[in-house]
Amino acid sequence: MSKAYRIVFECPKDGHDINFQRKCSAASLSDSEAMKMFGDEQISCTNADCGWHGKASKTRLLRILPFYWVFSPTT
Repeated sequence: MSKAYRIVFECPKDGHDINFQRKCSAASLSDSEAMKMFGDEQISCTNADCGWHGKASKTRLLRILPFYWVFSPTT
């Protein structure tokens, strides 16, 4: 297992949620730290009617949700 975060951004076009997940060893993550770390990432709105894509820094950060990334064992 490894520490990870799901960062939820707001689509600037239609206001839909855009979920972005990354592993990160930081014990906690503030809004400004998250934007500094992930602001250059290319993200896309998954809503079929929208189609927006661009840098995460062009969106509004809604939530930061910590979780543990669980790897399945290789067979």
